[in-house]
Amino acid sequence: MATILVAEDDAHVMRLMSMWLARNGHQVLEATDGLQAKDVIAAGGVDFLVTDINMPHCNGIELAQWLRGEFKSDIPVVMLSARCDQAQIGEQMHQLKVTVHPKPFSPSRLSNEIEQRLEESRNAVEARNVE
Repeated sequence: MATILVAEDDAHVMRLMSMWLARNGHQVLEATDGLQAKDVIAAGGVDFLVTDINMPHCNGIELAQWLRGEFKSDIPVVMLSARCDQAQIGEQMHQLKVTVHPKPFSPSRLSNEIEQRLEESRNAVEARNVE
């Protein structure tokens, strides 16, 4: 089980993602904008971030940049986007090790991506602990 933060300003999408993640055994934390997400992350205990790009106060791109830069965290991130410039965003986010998924999204595909990224993260931590 992982603690997953869902940062999403659309209540319907938030409910859908939270339900799927909880159904897969994860603890789900919720934030309705990027600033609230920063506070939750800074409080500690977040293993994974799923964020929308377009949110009030601090968008998903700014949140990912803060997470990797100022906050210096390597927790896995999946970003959801309904924007038409997804290819450009994907290139920009690739540098930050953020996966971009289009909206509308498949909950099962998103869940599979999260499970894969969590496994990769666990393996990386174990490899660092062995060294």
